Amino acid sequence: MKAIILAAGPGTRLRPLTYAIPKPLLPVGGRPVIDYVIDNLLTCKEVDTIYVAVSHMKEVIENYLRHTPRDHVKVETINTLCWETGGDMKTIYMEKGLNEPIIVAYGDNVTKIDVGKLVEFHRKTGLDATVALFKVPWEDVERFGVVHLEGDKITEFVEKPPLEKAPSNLANAGYYILEPSAVDAIPLRRIKTESEVFPLLAKEGRIAGYVFDVNLWIDIGTTHSYRLANKLVEKILPPEKTGP
Repeated sequence: MKAIILAAGPGTRLRPLTYAIPKPLLPVGGRPVIDYVIDNLLTCKEVDTIYVAVSHMKEVIENYLRHTPRDHVKVETINTLCWETGGDMKTIYMEKGLNEPIIVAYGDNVTKIDVGKLVEFHRKTGLDATVALFKVPWEDVERFGVVHLEGDKITEFVEKPPLEKAPSNLANAGYYILEPSAVDAIPLRRIKTESEVFPLLAKEGRIAGYVFDVNLWIDIGTTHSYRLANKLVEKILPPEKTGP
Protein backbone atom coordinates (compact mmCIF):
# COMPACT_ATOMS: atom_id res chain seq x y z
CA MET A 1 0.00 0.00 0.00
CA LYS A 2 1.20 3.51 -0.83
CA ALA A 3 1.17 6.62 1.35
CA ILE A 4 1.76 10.30 0.65
CA ILE A 5 3.17 12.83 3.12
CA LEU A 6 2.35 16.43 2.23
CA ALA A 7 5.48 18.37 3.19
CA ALA A 8 6.01 20.95 0.45
CA GLY A 9 4.96 24.11 2.28
CA PRO A 10 7.56 26.83 2.97
CA GLY A 11 6.62 27.24 6.63
CA THR A 12 6.30 31.02 6.39
CA ARG A 13 4.69 31.34 9.84
CA LEU A 14 7.67 29.54 11.35
CA ARG A 15 10.25 32.00 10.10
CA PRO A 16 13.05 32.65 10.96
CA LEU A 17 13.33 28.96 11.96
CA THR A 18 12.48 27.73 8.47
CA TYR A 19 15.09 29.92 6.82
CA ALA A 20 17.64 27.34 7.96
CA ILE A 21 15.59 24.16 8.49
CA PRO A 22 12.59 22.99 6.41
CA LYS A 23 9.44 22.57 8.48
CA PRO A 24 9.30 18.73 8.23
CA LEU A 25 12.78 18.51 9.76
CA LEU A 26 12.24 20.86 12.68
CA PRO A 27 13.09 18.87 15.82
CA VAL A 28 10.37 18.09 18.33
CA GLY A 29 11.51 16.11 21.35
CA GLY A 30 14.84 15.45 19.62
CA ARG A 31 13.28 14.07 16.43
CA PRO A 32 12.31 15.68 13.12
CA VAL A 33 8.56 16.17 12.79
CA ILE A 34 8.44 13.95 9.72
CA ASP A 35 9.69 10.99 11.78
CA TYR A 36 6.50 11.03 13.85
CA VAL A 37 4.45 10.99 10.64
CA ILE A 38 6.41 8.09 9.17
CA ASP A 39 6.13 6.12 12.42
CA ASN A 40 2.35 6.50 12.32
CA LEU A 41 2.17 5.39 8.69
CA LEU A 42 4.26 2.31 9.43
CA THR A 43 1.74 1.10 12.01
CA CYS A 44 0.02 -0.13 8.85
CA LYS A 45 2.15 -3.14 7.96
CA GLU A 46 0.90 -3.00 4.36
CA VAL A 47 2.66 0.29 3.65
CA ASP A 48 5.64 -0.44 1.39
CA THR A 49 6.16 2.96 -0.25
CA ILE A 50 5.92 6.50 1.09
CA TYR A 51 5.99 9.45 -1.30
CA VAL A 52 6.94 12.79 0.26
CA ALA A 53 5.78 15.97 -1.48
CA VAL A 54 8.62 18.49 -1.26
CA SER A 55 9.46 21.94 -2.59
CA HIS A 56 11.00 24.34 -0.04
CA MET A 57 14.58 23.23 0.76
CA LYS A 58 13.82 19.92 -0.93
CA GLU A 59 17.50 18.90 -1.11
CA VAL A 60 17.80 19.06 2.67
CA ILE A 61 14.74 16.84 3.15
CA GLU A 62 15.93 14.42 0.49
CA ASN A 63 19.35 14.17 2.12
CA TYR A 64 17.85 13.45 5.54
CA LEU A 65 15.53 10.74 4.24
CA ARG A 66 18.28 9.19 2.15
CA HIS A 67 20.51 8.82 5.21
CA THR A 68 17.69 7.63 7.49
CA PRO A 69 16.52 4.39 5.86
CA ARG A 70 13.52 2.46 7.18
CA ASP A 71 13.31 -1.31 7.02
CA HIS A 72 10.85 -2.78 4.52
CA VAL A 73 9.66 0.58 3.17
CA LYS A 74 10.77 2.83 0.32
CA VAL A 75 10.67 6.57 0.98
CA GLU A 76 10.77 8.74 -2.15
CA THR A 77 10.59 12.51 -2.46
CA ILE A 78 8.67 14.14 -5.30
CA ASN A 79 8.90 17.81 -6.20
CA THR A 80 5.49 19.51 -6.32
CA LEU A 81 4.16 23.01 -7.01
CA CYS A 82 2.77 23.70 -3.50
CA TRP A 83 -0.75 23.30 -4.84
CA GLU A 84 -2.19 22.84 -1.35
CA THR A 85 -3.22 19.46 0.07
CA GLY A 86 -5.36 18.39 -2.87
CA GLY A 87 -3.23 19.60 -5.74
CA ASP A 88 0.02 18.14 -4.41
CA MET A 89 -1.60 14.81 -3.60
CA LYS A 90 -3.20 14.59 -7.05
CA THR A 91 0.12 15.51 -8.70
CA ILE A 92 1.91 12.59 -7.03
CA TYR A 93 -0.97 10.17 -7.61
CA MET A 94 -0.93 10.89 -11.33
CA GLU A 95 2.85 11.11 -11.70
CA LYS A 96 3.28 7.65 -10.15
CA GLY A 97 0.44 6.18 -12.21
CA LEU A 98 -1.47 5.01 -9.14
CA ASN A 99 -4.90 3.42 -9.29
CA GLU A 100 -5.39 2.15 -5.76
CA PRO A 101 -6.42 3.36 -2.30
CA ILE A 102 -3.90 5.84 -0.90
CA ILE A 103 -3.08 6.97 2.65
CA VAL A 104 -2.47 10.71 2.93
CA ALA A 105 -0.79 12.43 5.88
CA TYR A 106 0.07 16.03 6.68
CA GLY A 107 3.76 16.53 7.31
CA ASP A 108 3.49 19.04 10.14
CA ASN A 109 1.43 17.30 12.83
CA VAL A 110 2.85 15.66 15.92
CA THR A 111 0.63 12.90 17.26
CA LYS A 112 0.53 9.16 17.74
CA ILE A 113 -2.17 7.14 15.97
CA ASP A 114 -2.49 3.65 14.57
CA VAL A 115 -2.95 4.06 10.83
CA GLY A 116 -3.34 0.29 10.55
CA LYS A 117 -6.61 0.59 12.47
CA LEU A 118 -7.70 3.42 10.20
CA VAL A 119 -7.14 1.25 7.12
CA GLU A 120 -9.01 -1.67 8.67
CA PHE A 121 -11.96 0.56 9.57
CA HIS A 122 -12.00 2.17 6.12
CA ARG A 123 -12.32 -1.17 4.38
CA LYS A 124 -15.29 -2.12 6.54
CA THR A 125 -17.18 1.04 5.63
CA GLY A 126 -16.98 0.49 1.87
CA LEU A 127 -16.98 4.27 1.37
CA ASP A 128 -14.79 6.39 -0.89
CA ALA A 129 -12.83 8.10 1.88
CA THR A 130 -12.15 7.92 5.61
CA VAL A 131 -10.74 10.70 7.79
CA ALA A 132 -8.97 10.18 11.11
CA LEU A 133 -10.63 12.36 13.74
CA PHE A 134 -9.68 13.43 17.24
CA LYS A 135 -11.43 15.36 20.01
CA VAL A 136 -10.31 18.92 20.57
CA PRO A 137 -11.15 20.72 23.83
CA TRP A 138 -14.49 22.45 23.45
CA GLU A 139 -12.91 25.79 24.31
CA ASP A 140 -10.65 25.39 21.25
CA VAL A 141 -13.33 24.39 18.73
CA GLU A 142 -13.39 27.82 17.09
CA ARG A 143 -9.77 27.28 15.97
CA PHE A 144 -10.51 24.06 14.07
CA GLY A 145 -12.59 22.66 11.27
CA VAL A 146 -14.95 20.12 12.87
CA VAL A 147 -17.39 17.52 11.55
CA HIS A 148 -20.89 16.27 12.10
CA LEU A 149 -20.72 12.50 12.47
CA GLU A 150 -23.78 10.24 12.09
CA GLY A 151 -22.75 6.69 12.87
CA ASP A 152 -19.63 6.15 10.78
CA LYS A 153 -20.48 8.76 8.14
CA ILE A 154 -19.37 12.37 8.14
CA THR A 155 -22.35 14.41 6.97
CA GLU A 156 -20.88 17.89 7.28
CA PHE A 157 -17.59 19.75 7.63
CA VAL A 158 -17.77 23.09 9.44
CA GLU A 159 -14.72 25.36 9.31
CA LYS A 160 -13.92 27.15 12.60
CA PRO A 161 -17.51 27.51 13.83
CA PRO A 162 -18.51 29.64 16.82
CA LEU A 163 -18.80 27.39 19.84
CA GLU A 164 -22.60 27.58 19.97
CA LYS A 165 -22.87 26.37 16.35
CA ALA A 166 -20.25 23.62 16.44
CA PRO A 167 -21.79 20.22 15.52
CA SER A 168 -19.09 18.43 17.54
CA ASN A 169 -15.54 18.78 18.80
CA LEU A 170 -14.22 16.21 16.30
CA ALA A 171 -11.45 17.58 14.07
CA ASN A 172 -9.36 16.25 11.19
CA ALA A 173 -6.23 14.61 12.64
CA GLY A 174 -4.28 15.01 9.40
CA TYR A 175 -4.52 11.41 8.18
CA TYR A 176 -7.02 10.05 5.68
CA ILE A 177 -7.57 7.33 3.11
CA LEU A 178 -8.83 7.94 -0.40
CA GLU A 179 -10.15 5.42 -2.88
CA PRO A 180 -9.44 6.08 -6.58
CA SER A 181 -13.03 7.31 -6.87
CA ALA A 182 -12.31 10.00 -4.26
CA VAL A 183 -9.05 11.00 -5.95
CA ASP A 184 -11.02 11.39 -9.19
CA ALA A 185 -13.06 14.10 -7.46
CA ILE A 186 -9.93 16.23 -6.99
CA PRO A 187 -8.95 18.39 -9.99
CA LEU A 188 -5.29 18.82 -10.91
CA ARG A 189 -4.87 22.38 -9.68
CA ARG A 190 -4.39 24.30 -6.45
CA ILE A 191 -7.11 23.00 -4.14
CA LYS A 192 -7.56 22.17 -0.46
CA THR A 193 -8.87 18.66 0.13
CA GLU A 194 -10.15 19.36 3.63
CA SER A 195 -12.23 22.45 2.79
CA GLU A 196 -13.06 22.06 -0.92
CA VAL A 197 -13.31 18.30 -1.55
CA PHE A 198 -14.33 16.65 1.71
CA PRO A 199 -17.50 18.79 2.12
CA LEU A 200 -18.70 17.62 -1.31
CA LEU A 201 -18.02 13.97 -0.44
CA ALA A 202 -19.91 14.46 2.82
CA LYS A 203 -22.97 15.84 1.04
CA GLU A 204 -22.96 12.76 -1.18
CA GLY A 205 -22.59 10.34 1.76
CA ARG A 206 -19.22 9.08 0.55
CA ILE A 207 -16.92 9.79 3.49
CA ALA A 208 -16.46 8.19 6.91
CA GLY A 209 -14.79 9.31 10.11
CA TYR A 210 -12.81 7.24 12.60
CA VAL A 211 -12.28 8.76 16.05
CA PHE A 212 -8.91 8.24 17.71
CA ASP A 213 -8.33 8.70 21.42
CA VAL A 214 -5.06 10.65 21.40
CA ASN A 215 -3.19 12.20 24.31
CA LEU A 216 -1.15 14.45 22.03
CA TRP A 217 -1.96 16.28 18.81
CA ILE A 218 -0.37 19.51 17.73
CA ASP A 219 0.18 21.29 14.44
CA ILE A 220 3.57 23.01 14.38
CA GLY A 221 2.38 25.66 11.94
CA THR A 222 3.49 28.67 14.02
CA THR A 223 6.45 29.47 16.25
CA HIS A 224 4.12 29.42 19.26
CA SER A 225 2.69 25.97 18.47
CA TYR A 226 6.18 24.69 17.68
CA ARG A 227 7.48 25.69 21.11
CA LEU A 228 4.37 24.21 22.70
CA ALA A 229 4.90 20.95 20.81
CA ASN A 230 8.37 20.57 22.28
CA LYS A 231 7.09 21.17 25.79
CA LEU A 232 4.22 18.70 25.41
CA VAL A 233 6.32 15.97 23.79
CA GLU A 234 8.82 16.13 26.64
CA LYS A 235 5.99 15.54 29.11
CA ILE A 236 3.94 12.94 27.20
CA LEU A 237 6.21 10.91 24.93
CA PRO A 238 9.40 9.10 25.99
CA PRO A 239 12.63 10.67 24.70
CA GLU A 240 13.82 9.23 21.42
CA LYS A 241 16.25 10.34 18.77
CA THR A 242 16.70 9.14 15.21
CA GLY A 243 18.70 10.19 12.21
CA PRO A 244 22.37 10.39 11.32
